[in-house]
Amino acid sequence: MMSISQDFFIYLSIVFVIIAISIYSIDKWSIFFKSIFILSFLLIFFSLFPYIDSNEKNLLSPQAILSGFSNETLITVCALLVLGQGIVQTKAVDGYISFILKIFSGNEIIVIFFSLFSVLFLSAFLNNTPVVIIFIPVIQAIAKKIGHSGSRYLIPLSYAAILGGMTTLIGSSTNLLVANSLYSITNIKIGFFDFFIPGIIIAFSGILYIFLFSKFLLKRRSPMANELVTDSDKKFIAQVSLTKESPLVGKTSISGKFEGLENINILLIQRKEHAEHGPLFNDFELRVGDVLVIATTKEELSEIISKKIGFCGSEISRIKPGEIDDQETNNQLLTEAVISPLSSLIGLNIESISFRYRFNCVVIGLQRRARMIRKRMTEIPLEAGDVLLIQGSKKAIKDLRSGSDIMPMEWSSTEIIDQMLPKKAIFIFGTVILLSVFEILPLVVSSLLGVFTMLLTRVLSTRQAVSSVDYNLLLLIVTSLALGKVIFETGTANYLAQNLATLLKDSSVYIVLSCFFLFVALITNLVSNNACAVLFTPIAIDLANNLGMDPKIFAIAVIFAVNCSFMTPMAYQTNLLVMGPGHYKFSDFVIFGFPLTIICWVTFSLFFPWYYNLI
Repeated sequence: MMSISQDFFIYLSIVFVIIAISIYSIDKWSIFFKSIFILSFLLIFFSLFPYIDSNEKNLLSPQAILSGFSNETLITVCALLVLGQGIVQTKAVDGYISFILKIFSGNEIIVIFFSLFSVLFLSAFLNNTPVVIIFIPVIQAIAKKIGHSGSRYLIPLSYAAILGGMTTLIGSSTNLLVANSLYSITNIKIGFFDFFIPGIIIAFSGILYIFLFSKFLLKRRSPMANELVTDSDKKFIAQVSLTKESPLVGKTSISGKFEGLENINILLIQRKEHAEHGPLFNDFELRVGDVLVIATTKEELSEIISKKIGFCGSEISRIKPGEIDDQETNNQLLTEAVISPLSSLIGLNIESISFRYRFNCVVIGLQRRARMIRKRMTEIPLEAGDVLLIQGSKKAIKDLRSGSDIMPMEWSSTEIIDQMLPKKAIFIFGTVILLSVFEILPLVVSSLLGVFTMLLTRVLSTRQAVSSVDYNLLLLIVTSLALGKVIFETGTANYLAQNLATLLKDSSVYIVLSCFFLFVALITNLVSNNACAVLFTPIAIDLANNLGMDPKIFAIAVIFAVNCSFMTPMAYQTNLLVMGPGHYKFSDFVIFGFPLTIICWVTFSLFFPWYYNLI
């Protein structure tokens, strides 16, 4: 082991941070690889060159550098990602989204803007982390409905929450930390709305930037599976038989459309021997026993089955729940399967095959690319290359591979959600949020309890829960915590702050405030914003006393600066929450967050001194 001077450790820490940010900004390697590389380097370096305190203890030992794996933030983020997956997987918010989109029909983008403003407002009075948790699945569902990538809206969601959180005393935990530090040192209190006016000015300048530039600066990000399989618009011919329980019974068409099937293309309606052909059905009233022949997507068919709008299938007999051979979930699957060129089914229709009894599955839909078919699915003779949409258990779908008649495409499978699961997911999710908001349990405890309950009630399977945790994100959090520990333990942040204070000693109040704000805003993206709040509040008070100014004004400046956590995903917990669902890269936060930080700084520099009569 070798020893290095304190000052040299400080300079090395600055170099390490610059190199780490540069590495993360390069898209050539995965975040997982880059995080492992940086962690390995830090472990080796501080094992060879330990940072020793007065008790001969290495403050940056392997245990200290890897302590992020047991960090409360990491565990909380992972648990919340699983809870969010439960909401998305069960489509729990789809009904709400459909209602909102119906109100703003043709103006879906307004819904996104309305959601972001709602987050901005709520974050001023609630902890902004649960607010973001609530809106992530909502924004994802809206983006999917309007055919946009969620990556265009999830970083703006996080930033809107951060901007809203800087307007009131309880908007962010860092605000309370600064206020407590100020009170303990000077006995000066910061009121609930003491900085609301300058805060809202900064927030609105930031939200204006988000609305104007998110389209240009945020790239479309999607999981690799979506890039390889782009069949979301593929249409299937299907038939829906209306039962007594169907909510469509008694509904009359309005402008050729039926309520609940507005996005479904109805080709014909069969009523006993009479067939009513579409696309327009003027004042047609649906009755029990009507068979609707429709052209729609797999996702929409899944919703029809889940909501029990009618019986979808080629035969009257249903697959019983007890026949599902799956230990992890009670849900059945919708899977596409292709009729092979040498299939014995060619020339036969689905009804004559007795498909249900032969294959233990039900044919839900049929697709033939060559032409649009306008007759009942059961009457269509099968051809080579036809794509069948099949409902069955995992075992039944897997057994199809043993024959040569049908080739299942299991990668295209979609689960049919039990109608009770969305209600369970909403209840569990809401309970977690309420336990956290009313501080009955810490967020990490309530979120882990929520994950356990979702697994216990089978809202999510173990496989789904594990797959919802992004390991790139996990390693990024651990690495960022390790770098933050290096900066804090070596005294780098304090060294830079003290040098800034010395440099600005004889400058005007306006220059001191502006430079101090920018410095803290940059540092807060590298070190925990809570740590920044504790570190920079005493420095701000010293600066104020040296200039003969009110320390409260400088403390409020610290509140705004430490909330400018836009440039890195590890800067704020809400950034980490949206990184996985949005499939973002580190560079996305740098590219979109740096201009926002500059805008907040410029707005602060122009408005804050004028508001407090400092110029």
